[in-house]
Amino acid sequence: MKLNFNRYKKGNSKRAIIAIHGWGGNRDSFLPFVENLKITNIDWVLPEAPYLVNDAPPVNSSDSWSDNDASKKSWTYKKPNGLWEIEEPITMLDMFFKEVIFKEYNSNDVYVLGFSQGAAVCYEYIMGIQKSLGGVFPIGGFLFKDSGKRNRVSLQNKNTPIIIGHGNKDEVIPIDKSKAAYSQLLAEGANVRFIDYNGGHKISMNYLKQIIKVIDAK
Repeated sequence: MKLNFNRYKKGNSKRAIIAIHGWGGNRDSFLPFVENLKITNIDWVLPEAPYLVNDAPPVNSSDSWSDNDASKKSWTYKKPNGLWEIEEPITMLDMFFKEVIFKEYNSNDVYVLGFSQGAAVCYEYIMGIQKSLGGVFPIGGFLFKDSGKRNRVSLQNKNTPIIIGHGNKDEVIPIDKSKAAYSQLLAEGANVRFIDYNGGHKISMNYLKQIIKVIDAK
């Protein structure tokens, strides 16, 4: 199974931002950022999660979903044994990066932005890619406790800028989840920063300004 995605090209750019949406989102979730975020000469590629949300419980037990809403997607689902399916979506993402992204862009010119469940994708797969990326930016995310991963950052990405962001009033995913991820990445010797900002489960413009600096520095 191949991932669906949207691409928004900006001129003849040789750089790309891969924006990975959260639970209940889709390939249009980051469209407002594509249209409004002022980053010069860079393409946007927006992949869509493969599973309908009715295949996976919501991040927050108080949330609900429509069984018939095909626009709401998830990057994982809970298996009958109670564990989260991780390997299956990683296989699809691996194919997507190898057959689409790395065929068109040098890995050093690829930046990955992930929000909420999309940030978990960054922790579970993106940082472990065995190619040096331009930057990885997980926002409002968490580690899957049953993934079994010991080291999350590949040798190729030890020096890759990783900037974690999280709202200090987030009631969907507590900020401690990102702090735990930050601590683990520090212990691995990763080039990681942590930025907390006022607000809830959202992306802060102040945070985005920091990642723009990393992208435009090249």
